[in-house]
Amino acid sequence: MGRPFGDITLYAPTPYSNDSPQYWEETSLHNYISDLYVRNMRCYKPPNATRVCIQPGFYGIWDRTWKNGSIFSIACEFSHDKYESLNTHGKYRYTLDIIQEAMIQLSQEYNWDKSVFQNAYQEILNSNFVFSIDYPKKMSRDKRKLANLRVEKTETMTFAYAIIENDKSIKKIKLFEKRNSYWYDCVYTLAQHSKWLDSNKFGIFYSKAPLEIFYSIDDERVFLLQSGTPVKEIEFSRFFWFQL
Repeated sequence: MGRPFGDITLYAPTPYSNDSPQYWEETSLHNYISDLYVRNMRCYKPPNATRVCIQPGFYGIWDRTWKNGSIFSIACEFSHDKYESLNTHGKYRYTLDIIQEAMIQLSQEYNWDKSVFQNAYQEILNSNFVFSIDYPKKMSRDKRKLANLRVEKTETMTFAYAIIENDKSIKKIKLFEKRNSYWYDCVYTLAQHSKWLDSNKFGIFYSKAPLEIFYSIDDERVFLLQSGTPVKEIEFSRFFWFQL
């Protein structure tokens, strides 16, 4: 099967140094939109591709796209003056349009499924750039309750929630929050390991770490266990690469 598709990175030119708040504000916004776009590709892997690099600094210099192994590079136009003149929503749209331009051009050149990128683009617009993913619902062992994991993100933070519903109510319980690690966020791995432990406890049970992050209906609270030990906060960087 090979490696899955990882990320789309926009290397936008900026006058700010990489240790400045302005630089990190811009980078966080670009990565937020890119991560949102990749999620809306619905696990589609462009053939022979694991990553796309968008390099506006070479716009007008490169006369073609580049392929280095499974990494594809393309130069698209980016105006920092125009970007800075926009409000937050405008910056989201400007960034999204550049990503879409790159992916459509690459799909035409390398025969990727263009409809995936068209759908991703439209779904992001329809959501008004809100980052929220609902994972499949699962029934409790007593067949009386349903629950699913929900991932929400801002430009800088990641949140995981348990959504628990029965005949009378729907509860949204925050299981944890952490710094946003964008495409490499461990939340995507953890979300694949959500389940009911019994008819009372729903959450994340990840044996490889091992981590247990769950809500107890009877106790009406969240439990965090790291390597079997109760903790106040999970140290994700101990178990996953590139977690801040």
